[in-house]
Amino acid sequence: MNDISPLDPTIPGAVWRYKWLVLLIVLIGGGLGVAWASFTDPLFTAKAELIVEDPGAISVFDSTSSAQSERYTADQIQILDSPAVEDAAELLVLEELPDFDRDVSTMSTIGGDSDSSLITIRVSSPDREEAQIVANALVVAYQQIKERTAEESAQAALDELDVSLELVDNQVLDIQARVAIARSTSTQRNELDSQFIDAVDRIVELQAELAISGSGTRADQIRIELADLLLQVQTYQEIQTVESTNPTLSPLIQELQSTIDRRAALEARRDQIAVDSKLVTRGIALTSPARLPSGDGREETRAGLIGVVAAAFAALAIAYSVAIRRRSFTNRAEPEIIIEAPIISEVPRFGDEGINTSLPVQDMPQTRTAESFRFAAAAIDIQSAASGARSLVVVSGNARDGKTTILANAAMAAAREGNRVLVIDADFGSQNLSQLLVGNIPPATGVTEVVETGADLRRAMVTVPIADGAALSLLSRGHRPVIAANFFRSAATRVFFEGIRDEFDLVLIDTPPLLHVAYTSIISRYADGALLVVNHGGAVSELEEVVDRLDFIGTKPIGYVYNRSPLRSDQTEIEGSLKDILGGGPTSGAAPTSGEPKKGRFQRRKKEKVEKAG
Repeated sequence: MNDISPLDPTIPGAVWRYKWLVLLIVLIGGGLGVAWASFTDPLFTAKAELIVEDPGAISVFDSTSSAQSERYTADQIQILDSPAVEDAAELLVLEELPDFDRDVSTMSTIGGDSDSSLITIRVSSPDREEAQIVANALVVAYQQIKERTAEESAQAALDELDVSLELVDNQVLDIQARVAIARSTSTQRNELDSQFIDAVDRIVELQAELAISGSGTRADQIRIELADLLLQVQTYQEIQTVESTNPTLSPLIQELQSTIDRRAALEARRDQIAVDSKLVTRGIALTSPARLPSGDGREETRAGLIGVVAAAFAALAIAYSVAIRRRSFTNRAEPEIIIEAPIISEVPRFGDEGINTSLPVQDMPQTRTAESFRFAAAAIDIQSAASGARSLVVVSGNARDGKTTILANAAMAAAREGNRVLVIDADFGSQNLSQLLVGNIPPATGVTEVVETGADLRRAMVTVPIADGAALSLLSRGHRPVIAANFFRSAATRVFFEGIRDEFDLVLIDTPPLLHVAYTSIISRYADGALLVVNHGGAVSELEEVVDRLDFIGTKPIGYVYNRSPLRSDQTEIEGSLKDILGGGPTSGAAPTSGEPKKGRFQRRKKEKVEKAG
């Protein structure tokens, strides 16, 4: 399930909406960064670099695995950051700066990149020379400790191998002695060994003499003697082969050979350690000593950039947080997502057309704003026909949404269509609708007299004339002292509202703000439906609360008027059409040919219902 509402702001949208706030925060952050750098003590940073390589990877005899090599750089960073290196570096620094009394660990920062095997040493100090010396001292101390540790480890390993070799040598001597004892049990065997040794020596002498004599009788004699001696050697080897199957001698010979192989392996390992210990200094492939830091040590630009970046993140968070809390409507279609009812009309801001009256339908009928109210009247007719709602309560969240102005102009537009329209001023506290339609002198009687004293409705209503002979009826509060909540909660008031809808084609009820005055909820229950007024830039949370309240009451919205929206360019291109609608063309002033009054949409709808019922 997606918990993100289409009306939730985006980060770019929030930044654009509060761009000046964001810009101010960013500028303040950059300024604070520069100011901090300017008023703090100068700090110089010296940088030394090392490129390290794993000695195991360059071993003559073996190499470590790739995983071990990747860990090598990280291990060297840990060594550089160890107390041992820091203490050794401090001793080196004291040789050049006897008065040095700072902690090397707090001055230095060690970082590295395992991909490039690069280690960077940064040292910061108020003294540029001190920063350089400490950085280079860390490099030297690292090299010294690395070499000393390698030598100690290699020597310890060699000592252990020497002990092992001595033990193996003793084992070889012991086995050889046992072999000699086994062979010495045969006198004939001893004689054969002696003959074999003599034969080998004689073969060597004869081969040397044969090489000198070349050819001749002596050479032939030598060859005959060599053949006899080689036959003796072959016979001896055959005897040895037979001895190898001897159940006593054979195991001793195999054990001797195994021990000799083990000794050879130990010797090879000793040679490997000896050579690798010499290569350990090659673990540092390249050293870049620290140079004397330049500049004034304040780095205002860097501090300013850091301040700007930090402030930018803070500004993004603040802008988005404010936008979430102040979600507002920027498009006429957005309220439909919450209300789940269609838009009735979009009313432009009066000032965009220079309208200086609250009743443009009557005073400035050829404006686009007046046409939007006529559009509202037509849409109310369509929605009312679809829902069967003939009495509508006009509601909004607060007192500044222009609800009363919307009601008055929409009622006039409907009345100009020939409909019987009644508007009820149920906002007992302000009576703004009555003042807008008939001035500051309130009517003598009103709804309170009709409900509580049985006054005649026709006498209580005030006829408000409109152009072209049309008029609408106004029912104001009246003069009886009543408590509004108790009055609207009474059974007589409920009966009045239920019966009055049958007397008119359209009944529009003006109410106090739904979210601020409790008895508005009571009035809303008496209406067939609700017409909501939503301001451009209005709060989303406020409309959500209004819709929740109407849903709790049980009054269904038929739609909404999107009020005070910016005048769109397409709304400025209908001047000719407006003149035709209002009789500004060739037919201006022409009366209906039948001589009968014009019938409005609501009257035609009522007539159609009567005919269907008949």
